[in-house]
Amino acid sequence: MKIGAPKFFEKGDQLIYQVDIELDNTVQSLWYSLNSTHKDMVSDRSDAALVALLIPAMEKGEDMYIEGQISESLFYSVSGPLQDLLRLMFPFLKNITVSVTNLTDEVYTTKRGVLTGFSGGIDSYCVLADHYFDPKVPESYKLTHLLFNNVGSHGDKGSELFNKRYSRLTSTTRDLKLPFVQVDSNVDSFYSHRTWFQPTHTLRNTSVALLLQKGIGTYLYASAYSFADVFIGPTEDIAYADLVILPMLSTRNLEARSVGSAYTRSGKTIRVATIPESYTSLDVCINSDNRTGEINCSSCWKCLRTLATLEIAGKLHLYAGIFNLDVYKKHRNAYFVKVLTSDDVLMMDIAMLAKKKNFAFPKKSLLMYKTRLYKLDNFIKRAYHKVLRTVKR
Repeated sequence: MKIGAPKFFEKGDQLIYQVDIELDNTVQSLWYSLNSTHKDMVSDRSDAALVALLIPAMEKGEDMYIEGQISESLFYSVSGPLQDLLRLMFPFLKNITVSVTNLTDEVYTTKRGVLTGFSGGIDSYCVLADHYFDPKVPESYKLTHLLFNNVGSHGDKGSELFNKRYSRLTSTTRDLKLPFVQVDSNVDSFYSHRTWFQPTHTLRNTSVALLLQKGIGTYLYASAYSFADVFIGPTEDIAYADLVILPMLSTRNLEARSVGSAYTRSGKTIRVATIPESYTSLDVCINSDNRTGEINCSSCWKCLRTLATLEIAGKLHLYAGIFNLDVYKKHRNAYFVKVLTSDDVLMMDIAMLAKKKNFAFPKKSLLMYKTRLYKLDNFIKRAYHKVLRTVKR
């Protein structure tokens, strides 16, 4: 895989960052596009392309040859340690050689800000709570910019859903008086069904931060898991290792840092409920075809997880304008049964919150729970007697 030096051109009000890629005797282009008003933030290095294409190259077993400038610290990590870590998590990846013709440790002299991705969800709102609204946050870690990018999280709807979601959040970011940087890209087109968004999002998203490292000096990446849940091993969610991976993606210009692991998921949700702006714009829904009129469908697993946590915490009424609580009521009994029976760390967290709050689960949920236990007990007994009969024969 041969990656050319970055090329820049303007199309309408958009600045395009593009690198050409030679692979299997064909030439493809990786591009990022953002409004030209942010062009002073865009780096002329190939760091973004290297990070965006590392996993696709490792999946194919293709060595990388990079013509553009690469930051020395990033090259050091990507050449060995990061690949070893990624292979522990995704064993189908292969070690590759990364060759670079132009290494640099030069530091940009421009003033650089503090950036986080903002989707309107629990994780990103929690970063706002700690790094914007909290008066105790040091100035060097106080947010100056918000980012909304298209690197695969918007599914098959692609740019259409990306633009729709961005537009929906702009009124909130205007109220916050923070620049809201929109970056479109075709990063997702280089990934396969095995390297879909969930196992690869950390590198995809950080590639955009590296693109902006001329104007951004600190990238705060919202954690998905608490400290107690961090691990490195086979998984379908790269977020388990964000605390280890993000420092490896840093350069002398950009400090990439995972934030929020001091909270459990329920702790984050309760923290977010202290921010009035979230009452009208919290967006946790994964249902891109939602047509209910509210921001959230109120029935997907993310909506139900959030609503159940808010109900247990006594904060549900605050979000009645952006969730359909009648839809939630139709699903809550069955969902609470899952909370009581699941061994998923995030579901167990909700159960622990319920215990702490002395929450009274609905009687119907408890009955369904007991019925499930009764059926499971009978199933085990029947299986046991079947084994006995087989042995006696």
